[in-house]
Amino acid sequence: MKTILILLFVTSTAFSQWPGYFYTFVLKDSDGNAIDSTNKDFKMETIKGEKSTEMMLSIERCDDNSAWRFYEGGYHGLDQTHKLKITNSKTGEEMTIKFPPSMSGGKEKYYRDLYAGVIKFKKGTYKIKLPETDNEWDGLKQIKICPLSYMTNRYYDISGFQDQK
Repeated sequence: MKTILILLFVTSTAFSQWPGYFYTFVLKDSDGNAIDSTNKDFKMETIKGEKSTEMMLSIERCDDNSAWRFYEGGYHGLDQTHKLKITNSKTGEEMTIKFPPSMSGGKEKYYRDLYAGVIKFKKGTYKIKLPETDNEWDGLKQIKICPLSYMTNRYYDISGFQDQK
């Protein structure tokens, strides 16, 4: 019995997962060109929500360099809106993208990994929009984008809810 308890403890800690979720998006400059990791004119800074303490934020390119992924993780603060500040060092213009908590509606309520579509760099603040009804959440399609070597890369597509042109 002691061996079983030890095995259960070791197994559960070895495979525990840090809670969090991803927002993935394609970023383009004002001329419509993709902003990728080779473009040094744009600097990015993650900003925690006001009451977030034990929160980890990151912004990285996807392994295939197709899009950006904004990660929000931790045991406290997942319910906060976090931000990404993007600065064009050539022009000095800044854009802030607000990422609301991805807690979904619908039949199952959980933090989802979301694909926000193409976001065009534009001076000012842009808030990612989420589905408003349970039916809209339940109707979201899953897409494969932003492969990671250590996890599946399925995101719920919320690009149709964004109104940026």
